[in-house]
Amino acid sequence: MKSNLLKYKNYFIILSALLIANFVLDPMWQNIETLQQKVYLDESKVVKVENLIANKKQIAKQSGLLSINKLKLQPYLFPASTESEFKLTAQGKIEKLLQSNSCNVERIGWAGKNNIDEQLVRWTLEARFRGNPECVLNVSRQLESLEPMVKIADYSYAGKEVSGNRQNHMVVALTLIMWQNANEVAL
Repeated sequence: MKSNLLKYKNYFIILSALLIANFVLDPMWQNIETLQQKVYLDESKVVKVENLIANKKQIAKQSGLLSINKLKLQPYLFPASTESEFKLTAQGKIEKLLQSNSCNVERIGWAGKNNIDEQLVRWTLEARFRGNPECVLNVSRQLESLEPMVKIADYSYAGKEVSGNRQNHMVVALTLIMWQNANEVAL
């Protein structure tokens, strides 16, 4: 039997080496590769954090400028905190403007809203009314100067003729855009 063992000694050595390589060295190699990848990711995170720390003054300055610009923007936003409160305020302002210029309101309806961020919402209102050219001109001018700001996004003027005659009646369809401060507190 000793002679048989000596005869297959080289095979046992090769088999032992393969077992060690398969069950010991291969898992160790995979562990080393994952650790190297983790070290690389940690190094890139460190570089990003160091860059942020180096730019801390500039970031703080930009943040301060944003805060100042948000305060400057405040008079142009409707301050209502809820949708219904905003709609009531904004639509009332538009209706009052139309009635004060002797325009006949046909239809006012909300077309939709877009959330710009958590503090700012953009609303679209469609207004259709009739009136003489003086009414249309005054409403257009006063809409542009309203505070909080109302922007005329789209318009359509129609009538038999547009002249200085006060008896001419025009049909006007406006698409208005308004912005709402969604928070109760100032931006």
